[in-house]
Amino acid sequence: MKDLDTCPVCNNANLKLAYSGQSLRVASEKHKWSVSQCRDCGHGFINPQPEWDDLKHYYDSSYGAYETSHGTTADDAEVIAKARKDGEFRHLSLPIEGKKILDVGTGGGFFLRICKELGAEVQGVEPSEVAAKIVRGQGIEVFHGMLDDFETDERFDIITANQVLEHTSDPVATLAKMRSLLADGGLIWIAVPNADCLWAKILGARWDGADLPYHLMQFTPSSLRKAAESAGLTVGDMQTVSVPWITRHSIRKSMREYLKVPTPVSGVLVPLSLATAIGERMDRRRTGDNMIFELLPA
Repeated sequence: MKDLDTCPVCNNANLKLAYSGQSLRVASEKHKWSVSQCRDCGHGFINPQPEWDDLKHYYDSSYGAYETSHGTTADDAEVIAKARKDGEFRHLSLPIEGKKILDVGTGGGFFLRICKELGAEVQGVEPSEVAAKIVRGQGIEVFHGMLDDFETDERFDIITANQVLEHTSDPVATLAKMRSLLADGGLIWIAVPNADCLWAKILGARWDGADLPYHLMQFTPSSLRKAAESAGLTVGDMQTVSVPWITRHSIRKSMREYLKVPTPVSGVLVPLSLATAIGERMDRRRTGDNMIFELLPA
């Protein structure tokens, strides 16, 4: 555990305690994790900051991101057919045949497996031995270790990190490493929770996107933009994406905790259709609970 005196994104020392909370994933976990917030760029981060040896026991075989389906109920053929019909997969425009794709934080391999079927040349980086073994079992090349230790002469057309950057202890260095691995004309695609969204402000440590202690970093739009710029990158596009069932869960949790609305009643008051409409409205304003950034070399 390491005490941080300055913000990991902008190095400002003007910090405040944002909140403290327990893990929402591990019911038996009683330890409280404190989150500091930078008064300059708005970035939040666990402080003191745990290191990988402090956290690796959380990333065992039960960790949801290591599922090969990554939560989808559709089979691969259905996913591929839909991607071709829509002309995109995970917000990446198709076709991607022949493109070299590097996925940082490969998890159970779902993304790279589909990209491979769509004709891309794929490779992953994954710190978890459990996940790396799962991905290799699908015939996908993956480096087991941290991105900092990944060395290759290859350069990639697309580098992705889906819900990964918030798990890293030095996001600027991670983004700079990604930039160094980009081919000419390449892009970096990043998705992270939006710590500036309404649900984060209402719920604090109880917001699912906080996900203590898995999420070391709590990005706002301004702090992720600042991290990108510090890494020699520029923002090509930014949008937010609200998942309807997650939006519904956040609304109901807010109603239970602050309005004392019973769980069954909140379920009736907030149907999925209403949550979908609320999420879509927030996304039009780019204030939804997950951010997607396309980054290009500056």
